[in-house]
Amino acid sequence: MKFMGDFPLKGQTEQDLVTSLLKVHKHLNTGDHGLIKDEAYCQVMKQVTANTSSKPDSCQRGWRLLYILTAFHRCSDVMKPFLMKFLQDACDSPGMQYQGIAKACEQNLRRTFQYGGRIQFPNSMELKAMLAGRSSKRQLFLLPGGIERHLKIKTCSVALDVIEELCYEMGLQRVEALDEYAIFLVTHKGQNVRPLNKREYILDIATEAEPVDANYSLWFRRVIWSLALKLDNELYVTMHYNQVLPDYLKALLSVVPPGKASDQHMKQIARLAALQHRAKDTVYLPTLREVQECVPPQFYSKQGSQHWLNMATQHVQQVQPLNPHQARAQFLGKTTALCECVCVFLKVNYSVFHGHLYFSLIPLKLQLSICGDHDRRPAQPAHHTATAGAGCVCVCMCVCVCVCVCVVCVCVCVCVCVHETVDKRQLPLQYVFFLCISRTLNAMVCVCGVCVCVCVFSRAWSCAESSPCTWRTCCLSEKRDSLCRQVKSPCYNTNIHREVPLYAL
Repeated sequence: MKFMGDFPLKGQTEQDLVTSLLKVHKHLNTGDHGLIKDEAYCQVMKQVTANTSSKPDSCQRGWRLLYILTAFHRCSDVMKPFLMKFLQDACDSPGMQYQGIAKACEQNLRRTFQYGGRIQFPNSMELKAMLAGRSSKRQLFLLPGGIERHLKIKTCSVALDVIEELCYEMGLQRVEALDEYAIFLVTHKGQNVRPLNKREYILDIATEAEPVDANYSLWFRRVIWSLALKLDNELYVTMHYNQVLPDYLKALLSVVPPGKASDQHMKQIARLAALQHRAKDTVYLPTLREVQECVPPQFYSKQGSQHWLNMATQHVQQVQPLNPHQARAQFLGKTTALCECVCVFLKVNYSVFHGHLYFSLIPLKLQLSICGDHDRRPAQPAHHTATAGAGCVCVCMCVCVCVCVCVVCVCVCVCVCVHETVDKRQLPLQYVFFLCISRTLNAMVCVCGVCVCVCVFSRAWSCAESSPCTWRTCCLSEKRDSLCRQVKSPCYNTNIHREVPLYAL
């Protein structure tokens, strides 16, 4: 009644009333106290039905209060069908004055049941906008390369809605594509980065971030690279080009095997530099400094500056007929085709604020050395003596143990045979020799078999501990291949194993 203007506020503001109401509902989520939410809905529904208040905006303010409640709190399952019926009747009634806001309340309620409802209480600016009938705001989202997109964010818009809208703008219609993109909250000039859950409300994030850093930003990035690139949409190509290019220049994407850069590889890198130059929509030939900026440092140092300039200039003339969009698309295609098996891991610096985990990301490159197939495993190097030495020691020890055990067994067998023959007179003396020989041979065969097994196991273990390319490396390769299959990476095939960085901001 106070919010609708029928009772005096008595020193309270509208924001105080709304916050107090939402706080009471927030702490009464279970048990009989949860019925208070239903009671609040019933009271508001009663106030907006056949309202006879002397205040001209009483009914309007009642509908706006209902709009706030449906965005933040869900009613009980028993109450839900009645509340939905009330809102649908208000939308369908001909000549109904508040059909628009009734439809908005219905949408809010459905999304509240789907995503759980808003968490952060509305600040004064948002509350004033809702009371003025404005249910949305323009929110800035930054794409790679500083591309700006201002999207219309409603009261109940979640991160998934933003991803869907941006993917639609990039021409991505498949549902699987939505899983490969994410929204990040960035504060303190990039020092703190937090990925948003797809079910988080955008206005909750904004309300939470503004007191921490008024200059916060929301980034849109691709985080999984399983689907093939789509190079026919200009925004898609520009966004991915701007995200991949810094990783390429920092050598996080290995387009050439380390230590195996041939002339053909250098020409490919020079062509990539020419495509970068053409992507800037420049018509003049590149300078030494511009070529150096377009080549990863680890490769630029392998040849002279003038040689790089000559190769780049030659390729620039070849790619001159391309427009900037085509140049970016060719760069993405060639980079994807050349990239090798390089895993990009992240060094994560954690910090916690208001119950949320923030982290700053530092990409680390790890090149995995893949062992060959079992039937064509590379031979051990000549200087690798640890395996040979360990094997010789194992053989010598096993031979010594075998000889000693055989001698002991022979002595024991002879004593037993003599005892049975001489003392007990059970066997003739001429069988003593044959009995001793048979038992001794049986004992030697058993002992030799055990010693051979121990020797083989010891040699294999010593090799596994010291060899640079052993069964453990092959197992690591198999696990890596299994992971590639699980993420369905387009860069995976049975002959060449390549992985694009899964996470690059």
